[in-house]
Amino acid sequence: MNDIKTPNIEVQCKPDNYFSVKTLTVLPHTQENWLTFFNHEATPTEELSVYFNNGSDAHLKSIEKKQYLELIINIDPSVADDWEFYGNGVEYCGADSNCQYNISTLIMDDDTLVLRITQVEPTYEFIGADKDNLDQVIEVTEGQETEYLPISFRYTAKHVPSGKIYMSQDPKIVVRRPGTL
Repeated sequence: MNDIKTPNIEVQCKPDNYFSVKTLTVLPHTQENWLTFFNHEATPTEELSVYFNNGSDAHLKSIEKKQYLELIINIDPSVADDWEFYGNGVEYCGADSNCQYNISTLIMDDDTLVLRITQVEPTYEFIGADKDNLDQVIEVTEGQETEYLPISFRYTAKHVPSGKIYMSQDPKIVVRRPGTL
């Protein structure tokens, strides 16, 4: 289990506060790891953890379905003239219990990617999931505890001067919603 004590982002579950919008900056490169900076910090972020709070009582449960996180990811201004996001801006790489959340992306002005995480269910890792035999029906069970689940993807961007398309390393975004009590 991922042992995160304090998440980078906490999405509240209140009638007037059920979403969060955060800004990231990504510095793409043709040969080195891409750097991601959270909230204009000077040190790159190694992992971004997101915690979706549950409703505290029954009438707030309906708000859980409305909760979302929107990450506005900008290409670093120092290289923005040479880079633009490509396709939908991401290449999905993994599927670790990812039916428990939904992700959508939107490219704005070539150098801005909006990544939205919605419909987050309690994040149990499935036991018995076989990712190698995709031609067979399998039964899975939820684990005992909720965990931070990775959203495994790569940013995709085009290096404009060369016309080549590059993919970043996984920026390591993880999401969690606790189980019901």
